[in-house]
Amino acid sequence: MHRFFTAPENITDEKAVLCGTDVAHIRTVLRLKGGDRVQVLDGLGNCYTVILSRVGRDKIESRIESKEDVEDCESPLTVSLGQGMVKGTGFDGIVRRAVELGVGHVRPVSAKRCIAKLSKEDSAKKIGRWQRIAREASKQCGRARVPEVGPRAFSVRDFCFAHRESDLRLIFWEEEQSVCIGDLPLKTRVKSAAVLIGPEGGFAAEEIESAMEYGFQSVSLGPRLLRTGTAPLAVLSILQHLWGDL
Repeated sequence: MHRFFTAPENITDEKAVLCGTDVAHIRTVLRLKGGDRVQVLDGLGNCYTVILSRVGRDKIESRIESKEDVEDCESPLTVSLGQGMVKGTGFDGIVRRAVELGVGHVRPVSAKRCIAKLSKEDSAKKIGRWQRIAREASKQCGRARVPEVGPRAFSVRDFCFAHRESDLRLIFWEEEQSVCIGDLPLKTRVKSAAVLIGPEGGFAAEEIESAMEYGFQSVSLGPRLLRTGTAPLAVLSILQHLWGDL
C-alpha cells in the first residue's frame, strides 16, 4: 500500500488531507481515485489507513479507516550525524542512505577543508532538497518519522556545542592511530549519539581539538581510508548494531 507523510495538523479524528507534491504524484503518476486506500503518516509515530474521498488539483481529502502505532520501526538509538560538505551531489546519497540506516538528524558541517561550501544564498534551496530526499527515503524504507536535515550549515564547534549532552560523542579522523570503536569503554545503554564525519579533505587538527573540548572522542575507522560517502554508512551500521536495531 502506498505511503505518504502529512503534517499532524492535517489530520483530525475522521479525516486526513494530503498537500504539496504528493497530490500530483497521486493524481498523475499513481492515478489513484476516490475509493482507493493509502496509508498516511503524521511523522509522530502514527500510521492511518485512509480511503480517498476527493482527489483535487491542490489537495486530496480522505476518510480515516484505521490507526496504528508504527513507532517500533524507529531505532531506539537517536543518531545525529554531522556530515562534512561534499562536492557535487554526493550529499544527496549520504542523506538517502543515512535515513535508511535509521539516522535521527543530519547536520551539514562546513569544515575548514571542505571543497564544497554552503553559502547563505543557496543554503535554503539545498537544505530544502535534502529534506525532500529524506522524506522520500523515509517513505520508501517504511520509517514512521522523517529525520530533520539542517536547519543550517554548522561549524564543527557549533555542532559539538549543540550535541554536548549526547550519551556518545565521536569524531572520526583518519590521523587517529590508536582508538577504534572497539577500544572505547562501551556503555551498556546508549540512547543518543553525535558523530562527526569529515569532508574529502578530512578535519583539521584544530577542529579535532575543538571537538575534544566538548567531550568528543577522536576515533579511527580502521587501517583503510574510507571515502567521505562510505564513512557515515559504516559508522551508522556499527552504532545501530551495538545500540540500535540492526
